[in-house]
Amino acid sequence: MSSGLSRLVREYRSMLKAPELEEILDLVLFRPVAFVIVKLLQPTPITPNHVTLFSFLPGLASGWCFWQGTPDYFVAGSILLFITNVLDCVDGMLARIRGTGSIVGYVLDGFVDYVTQIFLIIGVLHGMSVLTGQPFYIMAIGIPAGLSFAWWSAMLDRIRNEWLDRVYGKRRDPEVELQELREQTAIWKAEKSHRPERALIAIYAGYAKFWYSGPATKNFVDRDLVPLEEWKAARRPILPMAALMGPTMHLFLIMLAGVFNKLDWYLWFALVFGTGWGVIVLTIRAAIDRKLAARLAKGV
Repeated sequence: MSSGLSRLVREYRSMLKAPELEEILDLVLFRPVAFVIVKLLQPTPITPNHVTLFSFLPGLASGWCFWQGTPDYFVAGSILLFITNVLDCVDGMLARIRGTGSIVGYVLDGFVDYVTQIFLIIGVLHGMSVLTGQPFYIMAIGIPAGLSFAWWSAMLDRIRNEWLDRVYGKRRDPEVELQELREQTAIWKAEKSHRPERALIAIYAGYAKFWYSGPATKNFVDRDLVPLEEWKAARRPILPMAALMGPTMHLFLIMLAGVFNKLDWYLWFALVFGTGWGVIVLTIRAAIDRKLAARLAKGV
């Protein structure tokens, strides 16, 4: 039994991007549930992209439930949101265990995530406006809170991809990936093929340009000039801080707030604490990079 359990633990870990990049709620709740589903799907012809597309159904249904603006529908929306988040873990884990991950799959997964999250936030704001009868108040705190959620999800994605690139060689800078995707798109366009993939890449290009530009994404040191072990030691403390207010935490807080009919509490928390925490993490990252840059300039 012990050897069987050890084998399952090793198999579970092999399905993770990297343990240090995972949100704690994913590690202890959503991914263990997803692991069971992955084991059931592994011998079937169902692909990770099938799972991604299927997750649209409970995701959009969750937003619809929150839109209704009643406590019972909030509970139903929270349950559907839980299912959506589990499926969001399943597709990536299934791709990793099969070795079938691709940049198109990554873009599709991100597209589905953002569309469902947009519908979710719209549903929450409308539902709370209906429930409270105070639409201007709800929109005043809810729209900035939703934008903060989206902003930090994009920043966390950038931080994770940078780590995956430098430490594991699994991902690259979005600008490099975009250039390669554009080159592939040009080939597909000349062949008059892969229209859905070309559309997804165009959407991803706009997303990356919008969220990955500006001073918040700037690195203050050329990471490739810093020895890997030194860069890892300096950057590792940022990872759990950045993941603390990741998308899973936001979605879990929406679930809890929906169950207890306290969605306005979530909106205030996301707006004040979520935004503030993101600014703190980026400030610490910038300070670490500046220190590394100063050491490089001195030749230390």
